[in-house]
Amino acid sequence: MKMSRTATFLAGLLSIVILIITRCEALASVPCSTVIEEVAPCTSFLQESTKKPSQACCSGVKKVSGEGVTKKDRADICQCLKEGLALVGNYDPNLIPQLPKACGLSVKLPPIDKKTDCSNVSFMM
Repeated sequence: MKMSRTATFLAGLLSIVILIITRCEALASVPCSTVIEEVAPCTSFLQESTKKPSQACCSGVKKVSGEGVTKKDRADICQCLKEGLALVGNYDPNLIPQLPKACGLSVKLPPIDKKTDCSNVSFMM
């Protein structure tokens, strides 16, 4: 069965619109999988297994901090961290603000635990 030119055009146009919408949603916030993957090496520091964060941890913190462009991005990053840290088990939330400084970054992060309201946190990326 052949599609008419109009149907073909509309199908193509619909595909383009879907791609644009999908791309905009992807750019609207940072995927949690990326955030968790990048900061996973920080777990040993947050659980006090090591006295300083690893180079991989610092690289991840730097990369994620570069993604926090808007307030929504930062709230999304906070929420991802909150969800990821819930799976880690015991950790010291007060070590989170120390991560950037220990990595030589000027980013300011709040302590994040299960009670943190990420929509109201104020931190500077």
